[in-house]
Amino acid sequence: MTELEILNLQAVSNQATGLYFIGLAFTIWVAFRVSSVVNQRSPDNIVMKAIASVFGICVVYYFNVVGAFLDYNTALAGHRLASLKASGGDVSQSSMDFVATIGASTAPPEFTLLQTDPIQYVLMAAVLAIILLPLWGPKQDA
Repeated sequence: MTELEILNLQAVSNQATGLYFIGLAFTIWVAFRVSSVVNQRSPDNIVMKAIASVFGICVVYYFNVVGAFLDYNTALAGHRLASLKASGGDVSQSSMDFVATIGASTAPPEFTLLQTDPIQYVLMAAVLAIILLPLWGPKQDA
């Protein structure tokens, strides 16, 4: 595999992950709406609150999965570039800078749900709070 093929494969993987993210962004909005509607129309219905909560938690879980795939796509491209260089292939300096920046090596990366960016956890916690607090938090007097 050449450097160009590796970079093209990463670009296609990032595009596919981006499409999942777009769909997930819509699903996050749906979870916000579900939470709001259940809070307004059925504030005492525990079953509806539980269903809305489970939906919201699942949305945040898949939000985490999409972030994990983006990290994995990046690590895999770095691994492929490092392996190409180690096998004597021609790799540009900018690609080697990319490999050094992400800390890639010739050892294949493993997929993990743990995010490398701590801000991702803050974002997921905020989304989860916006979904769950209207359902289970204190009610405001109208």
